[in-house]
Amino acid sequence: MPTERFACLVTGVGIMLAIVLVGADRLAPPWDKVAHFVCFALITALIWRGTGGRAPLAVLGAVIAFSLLDALHQFLIPERRGELLDFIADATAAAAVTGLLFIRRKTLCAESSEP
Repeated sequence: MPTERFACLVTGVGIMLAIVLVGADRLAPPWDKVAHFVCFALITALIWRGTGGRAPLAVLGAVIAFSLLDALHQFLIPERRGELLDFIADATAAAAVTGLLFIRRKTLCAESSEP
């Protein structure tokens, strides 16, 4: 289990680094927003698993903060441009995954405590 959690953390952070260092190919709307949602949902799920679900608000805050920093970073790079809708798609994905995983965890805890 610790190895799996470590691998999830490394993968999530690796995707984040790839977004910053490599960037992404531009997709045509609305597919670019779908790609943002899917990518940040995956990042959130990986980091959630990496932390064992012990810090849901920290995971949510970290992913949203990363999204905001990436959008701001894009303003500094001539070939890229930050968009508010990209940030909204990222934050929505992070919130949705965090919420679903939190509800799932509560449901599993409640089922395991039943006699």
